Amino acid sequence: MTNEGVKAFYPEREQRGVDDIGCKVGFQQTGRSMAQVALAWLRHRTVPVIPIIGARKVSQLQDNLASLDMELSAEQLKSLDGASRIEPGFPQSIYDREMVRAIRYGGTWDRLLL
Repeated sequence: MTNEGVKAFYPEREQRGVDDIGCKVGFQQTGRSMAQVALAWLRHRTVPVIPIIGARKVSQLQDNLASLDMELSAEQLKSLDGASRIEPGFPQSIYDREMVRAIRYGGTWDRLLL
């Protein structure tokens, strides 16, 4: 199998060459700590999330609470959402292929009401 053929089995992130450095750019743009940006991002999620703050020092607690005053731009939110997206990987990547779907559902996939 050629190198190009093997790449079809890699997770989508590796196929596109995406790395999580884009997430750190958001931290650098705001000039705030990573904890503040992460907590502010959780506040803006459409699904309610209640973070557990694991501060052991008063300074850490103050740093975490400072995230309540922080607003993230739509571009920063999009960057953080993209960096945190989870790829289902194997075996889902196999099941998503048209040929496998045709075999698995006996050619009735397009008629299923999902």
